[in-house]
Amino acid sequence: MPKTLINGVQIHYELMGEGETTLVFLNGIAMSIAHWKPMIEAMGSGYRCLCHDMRGQTLSGKPDEAYSMKGHADDLAALMDSLGIGRAHIIGTSYGSEVGMAFAFLYPEKCQSLSVIDGVSELDPVLIAAADSWIATAKLDPIAFYRTLLPWTYSSKYIKECGDVLAAREKSMLSLPKEWFTGFVRLCEAFKQIDMTADLHRIVCPTLVLVGSKDILKPRRFSKIIADNIPGAVLRTVPEAGHASVIERPAVVARMETGFISQHA
Repeated sequence: MPKTLINGVQIHYELMGEGETTLVFLNGIAMSIAHWKPMIEAMGSGYRCLCHDMRGQTLSGKPDEAYSMKGHADDLAALMDSLGIGRAHIIGTSYGSEVGMAFAFLYPEKCQSLSVIDGVSELDPVLIAAADSWIATAKLDPIAFYRTLLPWTYSSKYIKECGDVLAAREKSMLSLPKEWFTGFVRLCEAFKQIDMTADLHRIVCPTLVLVGSKDILKPRRFSKIIADNIPGAVLRTVPEAGHASVIERPAVVARMETGFISQHA
């Protein structure tokens, strides 16, 4: 499992595939690299794909300090430099999409295109309350924590049809070390500071904004704010998907992404 020292933190990453086109995938807040594999496989060959756990996530370092979207963007820029990647198509979901937006206006020369999947550029009281509930349960009990995430993350159909998968994921929470949860709390605190709508006009690369039709955590109105404020951005809906659209419908999102990226290769 390759790791490299980035801005004083050990960052775990994987570089997969070969091709002239480089794609960078940015995790949602509770995701790891493994969650991207079905979508990457569905996108087919011909791409070089970079995934990494951000500081505070799964296999990367979890420094005892405040995190920020800018800090994650700085880490990504340094990681790309260390791997000799000059420009890439940036694809982020949820927390990762918010890091991706910050990266796009802070490092425009490194962004060939941007995909914002189920993201927000500003918060409302419901989102803040949801994040506060995750922080509270992350400090108390892994199972309660996972069950607090569940209804916000997946569509009703996915919960009904994939009960065995979700039960296995719930059980796996018990094997996570305490440091995973402390890192998650710091990530949530960073999320609660998001306020970047006024900066979106600075994003100059082609931008695709996707939102799950059943996303109740970050519904379409947030994606419309993003699309309306990024020049030339395209807004599309992922049908029959909740907030975790890249997990629920990886093949559908992959088709949308490959079509978009082919236009801006």
